[in-house]
Amino acid sequence: MPTSQPNVEWSTEPPSKAGVYWFRREPTFLDIMVQVREIDGELTVWWPNEDQPVTKLKGRWRGPIPPSSGPGSR
Repeated sequence: MPTSQPNVEWSTEPPSKAGVYWFRREPTFLDIMVQVREIDGELTVWWPNEDQPVTKLKGRWRGPIPPSSGPGSR
């Protein structure tokens, strides 16, 4: 049975809470899934080889992506 998930639009606003997000860096338009974490009170993403504040990443965000509840998620 399919689950209904809210239609989350792309936004230029950085995430306001930790979670998994789609990130589209401009101008490349390549969508990647990233883990946003809170470290020392600041939301960060591991990019490309160190923690970067989400406020410094220029692009579009979509999420947070809810955890899967389908087969194989247990």
